[in-house]
Amino acid sequence: MSEPTFSITTFGEFGVLAEISSGDAVTSAYSANFAADALRSCDGVLDSVAGINSVAIRFHPSKLSASQAAALLEKVLQRIPDRPDEASQLTEIPVCYGGEFGPDFTSLCEKLSLQPRQLIELHSSALYSVLTIGFAPGFAYLGPLPEALQTGRLSSPRPRVPAGSVGIAGAMTGVYPLASPGGWPLIGRTPKKLFEATAPNPFLFKPGASVRFVPIEHGEFSNADLVAT
Repeated sequence: MSEPTFSITTFGEFGVLAEISSGDAVTSAYSANFAADALRSCDGVLDSVAGINSVAIRFHPSKLSASQAAALLEKVLQRIPDRPDEASQLTEIPVCYGGEFGPDFTSLCEKLSLQPRQLIELHSSALYSVLTIGFAPGFAYLGPLPEALQTGRLSSPRPRVPAGSVGIAGAMTGVYPLASPGGWPLIGRTPKKLFEATAPNPFLFKPGASVRFVPIEHGEFSNADLVAT
């Protein structure tokens, strides 16, 4: 893994922020998530939040000064271990592309000058990393998306996107675990349950895990794997 570099600045009255650069989004996101997890158990740290290429901590002013919090953040970032083997954390997601499941699929094929089978092959052949979780509970930002598929967000977000919908935007792809508003163009949907309220870990995706999409036929949707684990 390439050694990440970072810069640390104050972030509000009782926070510090590290912006991380490593040359690739996967390494930066792994470093941010590892640091955020490690910092949550440190005395004086009230909260730590990872972004794709940043990590922020909020500290208790009676226990840490801003300079001490910055030093703590720097110490953790200097000791990031190598990423684990991607194959050991691989999750496969079945996807029905296009039609009623991907309302933006056809228009994206036209916009990107791709045949339907090309879009499907490009999206499903890539190995993605869970860069971070955000926007909505359990929503995973997956990347990197192949350059040929990169596109902008919708001009008007949808007020409701069905759970399991697969979208792309910028250099990332993602799956909506719950029905919610959303502004990403939708290319398909998975029947796999991404949220299980009674499970110890209710959401399927975890930062650092690897994800691959597996195309299935529309007739297979109702018979596909619905288990969250």
